[in-house]
Amino acid sequence: MRTYRQWGAAGIKLGFMWEGRQSDGDFIEEIVRECADHELIVDLHDDLRPCGLERTYPNLLTLEGVRGNEHFPTARHNVTLPFVRNVAGPMDYTICYAQQRNQTTNAHQLAMAAVYYSPLTFLYWYDAPAKYARGRWPELSWFDECPTTWEETRVLSGSIGEHVAIARRSGERWFVGAMTNEEPRRLELPLKFLGAGRWRAHIYADGAASGRAPDTPVVIRERPVDRGETLEMVLAPSGGQAVRFERG
Repeated sequence: MRTYRQWGAAGIKLGFMWEGRQSDGDFIEEIVRECADHELIVDLHDDLRPCGLERTYPNLLTLEGVRGNEHFPTARHNVTLPFVRNVAGPMDYTICYAQQRNQTTNAHQLAMAAVYYSPLTFLYWYDAPAKYARGRWPELSWFDECPTTWEETRVLSGSIGEHVAIARRSGERWFVGAMTNEEPRRLELPLKFLGAGRWRAHIYADGAASGRAPDTPVVIRERPVDRGETLEMVLAPSGGQAVRFERG
């Protein structure tokens, strides 16, 4: 830990961590405590069940303990997790943006940043930065703006394995993520969680559904809204939508 700190590392991510025996639990806690003593953040990976350790050691930002997105699971799997695994604590799900092996749309992947709670989030899993240096990716502005810690959370709509829509606030901005299973879906979400006055919604939505979910384009648009309105979302099969609300 001293060496990592001397190198200037902000933290470490450990893989192949197992649990079940008392000695395993003791070892995991010892690692997190030592990292805290050396001012290092921690991300624990592999077969770990969340147990609230981050409440004692806030330098433990997130852990895996889930069949992650790098396995390219179904959309139904993704809209089940908010009701089970993510309820128990932060979840490092490794967003795989614009991956052709995905079974979901790109807007579905964008929405994960608001739907799932994880103070440390890895994006573009299984990809090289050079991929995003080519072409135009205006939708990545969603990730640029989206925080990883929140002051307020509202569950707007959801049904286990069917769909989910969650709103989270950071400062005066709200971020909404909505995801559906393999069925196309239309959601009507009241915006009463917004404060008074006029707001501008920056919307990242599914375009016309393609034969393969990852080929469905992301359509970006803006519109003024207020808390008395209802936001209508049209989600493609295995799709989603991400919305950022700012005053003005």
